[in-house]
Amino acid sequence: MRSIAALPLRGPSGEPIDFARTIHSHGCTSLLPAIDDESVEHYRYRMRIGNAVRTLHFEPRDGNLIVSCDGPLGAAQERRLLEVVRRMFRLDEDFGPFYDAIRDDPDLAWASVGAGRLLASPTVFEDVVKTICTTNCAWSGTVRMVRALVENLGKGAFPTPEQMAQAPLEFYTQGARAGYRGAYLRTLAEGVVEKRIDLEALRPSSGMPDQEAEERLLALPGIGPYACAHIMLLLGRYGKLVFDSWTRPKYLKISGKRRAADKTIERRFKRYGRFAGLAFWLLLTRDWLD
Repeated sequence: MRSIAALPLRGPSGEPIDFARTIHSHGCTSLLPAIDDESVEHYRYRMRIGNAVRTLHFEPRDGNLIVSCDGPLGAAQERRLLEVVRRMFRLDEDFGPFYDAIRDDPDLAWASVGAGRLLASPTVFEDVVKTICTTNCAWSGTVRMVRALVENLGKGAFPTPEQMAQAPLEFYTQGARAGYRGAYLRTLAEGVVEKRIDLEALRPSSGMPDQEAEERLLALPGIGPYACAHIMLLLGRYGKLVFDSWTRPKYLKISGKRRAADKTIERRFKRYGRFAGLAFWLLLTRDWLD
């Protein structure tokens, strides 16, 4: 491995960034092409750079994020890669206002020392595809579908929209055993290739309002309220709470309540405004590393 850069693990307000909490911030961080060994000390991920699939290695050292690669890269490739890494680890997002808001909440104050950054994929396309693969199935099914995409189409990296659009529907229904999701995945890839769907425009940096981003997501094949809220979080749009068959029971267990309507839960986190969904997610996942 050759070290490429040391990026400070500090946000724009000087707030700390908890490396372990970031690489274990949600379930999709363990899906291929990540090389998951459950470590809290490093993170490995395979990415196609140019014509080669490279293994990237990330680790915290002396207050920095050390980025390494297993092969040679040109100067332009290195610059582009570091831009992607900054987005993945959300190094340029200011979490200072969020930390100020939660310091007086006994259920969330723990997060103000560096938690909250949800590791993103290199592309919005990858996050959308992976999220579709989590809908209405056990986690083992998600792992199986994503593995099939990476190993058969991406040849070790996450497949490009072009690779997915060119794959026959039979691959999705039989090879990946994606069921009804197969048609959604292929249609999504075709839309991106044909430039009818611009997923990168959904990033907050584009200036698109949250409401418009939500509407565009819900118009995509295979995206319902749960998937939309999940993708919004990964985009860095933190206002929506993710409600599904895991988050609702987990909230009841933590809160000690026998039942609670979604609207009731939303009221609990309304005080956090644009960070409401993130606050909810952190409450649910605190014990992941404890």
